[in-house]
Amino acid sequence: MKRAIRAVALLLAGVAAIPVPAAPGHTKKAAKQRKQILIFARQVSDVVEYQYNGHSYSGGNLDYLLGEWHVNATKDSEVVIVLEDDLRIADIKDVPKMAVKAGFTDVRAFVYWKGTGNMAEVLFGPVVKVKKSGKVD
Repeated sequence: MKRAIRAVALLLAGVAAIPVPAAPGHTKKAAKQRKQILIFARQVSDVVEYQYNGHSYSGGNLDYLLGEWHVNATKDSEVVIVLEDDLRIADIKDVPKMAVKAGFTDVRAFVYWKGTGNMAEVLFGPVVKVKKSGKVD
């Protein structure tokens, strides 16, 4: 009988010594911060160069970094893109597309005219059809 009690006691002690992983809700996560990511885009010898905090990036690198930044950003974080006036009009959509793919929802694009110093926001929205009479569908 004593042998059986010892065996059960050793078994219970062995089970109690097994490490148990922490429950998913109890792990500490880094606090997310509201961020404003300001990206400059300019044409450099037939290639679009993106700048953030003084560092230059290619399109692929910026795409990866936006995804990485989104991990620590809150839902109301915003991405602001300032494009110089020498870029093609088709280049306006590239960074917003990368930011939306990374998970950002507040994405704004601006065009900067170097000669005058003026800026204008480019708004993306639904296509609106206008009839010859001037009425909107």
